[in-house]
Amino acid sequence: MSSITGVSSYASYLSLVRNLSNGQNNVDTLSTQMTTGKKSIDLNAYGADTQKLLDLRAEMARRDNYLQNINTASPRVAATDKVLTSLEKIATDWQASNLMPFEPGPPSVTSAFNANPDAMKTTLNVDKSSLTVGARYTVTAIPSQTGANGTFDVTVTDGLGGKTTRAINLGTTPPNDGKGYNFTMSGGPGDGAVLNLTFDSLKAASSSNFTVSWPQADQMKERAEGAMRDIQAMLNQRFGDRFLFSGSRYATEPVTDLMATKQTSKITLNGALVNTDDYYEVTVNGQSFGYQIQPGDPKTLTFLAQTLSTQMNAASPKLPMTVSTGNGIITLVGNDPGQSFTVSSRVQNAATVQNSATLPTTQQTATATLPQVERFSFNGANVDIGDTFEFTVTVGDPDDPYNQRYYTNHPNEPKDLPPYQTYTVSYTVSDTDYDAGTTDVAAVSDKLRAQFANLKPPPPVTIDALGSGAGISLTSNTMVDPNHPDRIQQFSTAAKVTNGSIENTISVATLPPEATPITDIPYTNPPDLPFYDAEYLTKKQNPDAYRKSQVSIDDGLNVTYGVSADEKGFQTLVEAFRMARVAATNPGKYTEYIGKSRELMAQATDELRSIHAKVASDLSTMESTKTSHTAANATLTERIAGIEGVDPTEVAARLATSMNTLQAAYTVAGQTKKLSLLNYLA
Repeated sequence: MSSITGVSSYASYLSLVRNLSNGQNNVDTLSTQMTTGKKSIDLNAYGADTQKLLDLRAEMARRDNYLQNINTASPRVAATDKVLTSLEKIATDWQASNLMPFEPGPPSVTSAFNANPDAMKTTLNVDKSSLTVGARYTVTAIPSQTGANGTFDVTVTDGLGGKTTRAINLGTTPPNDGKGYNFTMSGGPGDGAVLNLTFDSLKAASSSNFTVSWPQADQMKERAEGAMRDIQAMLNQRFGDRFLFSGSRYATEPVTDLMATKQTSKITLNGALVNTDDYYEVTVNGQSFGYQIQPGDPKTLTFLAQTLSTQMNAASPKLPMTVSTGNGIITLVGNDPGQSFTVSSRVQNAATVQNSATLPTTQQTATATLPQVERFSFNGANVDIGDTFEFTVTVGDPDDPYNQRYYTNHPNEPKDLPPYQTYTVSYTVSDTDYDAGTTDVAAVSDKLRAQFANLKPPPPVTIDALGSGAGISLTSNTMVDPNHPDRIQQFSTAAKVTNGSIENTISVATLPPEATPITDIPYTNPPDLPFYDAEYLTKKQNPDAYRKSQVSIDDGLNVTYGVSADEKGFQTLVEAFRMARVAATNPGKYTEYIGKSRELMAQATDELRSIHAKVASDLSTMESTKTSHTAANATLTERIAGIEGVDPTEVAARLATSMNTLQAAYTVAGQTKKLSLLNYLA
């Protein structure tokens, strides 16, 4: 009996455990369905629909992968699209005349600074001149080496490589150019420019200078440079982890200075003559090159320029440039665009002498038996090349040139007096005479004595003999005329020195940017890099700069997208702005360069639109494919839900019922555990 009872109790226990376990499992299953919305997370539960479910899930995963690719690439393409829109607008806007005027506008010229107005004073006639922007014109006069004494070789330099010289003597009346003298520049960007100069005085060696600018052209240049900086910033746009226009060099900023050119600097030795002991020095990239003119050296700027350029070409370490010279101008051209160098200069001129003339004094007054004697002297230990010495002998009264007033005041005297007359002699110390021994005032006085003695017609005054020193004595050929007893003074004398020492200078200027010849616009093709590429100076070539990205967006559909900063359209745009910039710095060729710039702007606009169309097409393809994948995924979601989905309302009701059943089972089990014989009998 006891064994049967034991078996019955154990069976009841197992039945209770089984009922509780089944109830708990049912609750767990329904809870999982409620949470996931799926009938089961175990594929075995779907029976014949298992393979169909796997196929649907695989297709959805594939489309999700395409969507992820599109979501990664399309923002980059969209950003590229916006940049191209901005670049097109820049190219279009710059074809308008308000940004790129058809004319450079009027020039602005500073008043000429005349270092020594007594020696040379010049003015510029702007209306009759064609000038060069950025030029600093220096006008230097020295005694002519070919013309008569009193003729000056006038040299004009523009500081940009241009230079011209012509001989002028203000005794030539009128100037053979009409009003003023024309100076046509030769060399440098100002080649062909014409300066019409008027000389109010030209008596001794001296210099003048003035600068030229074009405010309207300068403003356009600033606008063009600002646009080029904007273009550079756009081509260096970064999106996420990469630069948009760098090809496959994702971490390399693709564009450097769009305004980079081979630096060209001109060192202009102003004037036409150097003096012994003058010291010239040029410093390039911290290396100094200097030379002091020695006795016996050619006193030409050509010799000096050649000497300095020879030193530069022999520099160690070698200078990163080409050094050449011609016509007293040294030209430095950098080896590569974007590489810059510094240039400075100084001149220490040899000491100069300030000469003067004493006031003429009467040594002997004329009488009926004695002539009049006048004397004056030139002062100074030496003379300088370019100094001008002169004196004038005046016979008669300048206020009464024909003696009419005198005759009126003296009606009883005969009317036989000579008319008013002046006799002037002038001598300028030339380098040839200086080298031949005319180095002091005594030698200069002899030059004047020789001139005075050879005047035609001869004056009624005799000069002292050659070799009489720095003091000059003049003696009248006549005494007091008894018919004119009140006319005691036979002549009067005036003497003057115009110091004209040559203060030589050096001008250093970096030339305005030069554009590619208008007839030959160079385009760089892969794998070569254009000058503005970040790796141009280090690699010259890099196919990665042109390599585009590729993305798979559907079965059998790959999109190659992206734009390289080295695209021909960008090269054209950059060249168009470089032409505009060159036009602003070359008013003489403004129309020519502006016309080409406009042409290139229009061409760049068309090329950018073509590039933009490809980008817009890629973006459209991605967006339409994304829409297709999204719609397909929605359909797949419905089909998958049809297989593994549940009705949430039904599951919730069943879950509530199962939980109540399970709760009741646990309650019964708990009560059963409390049964005893005493409780049962009760």
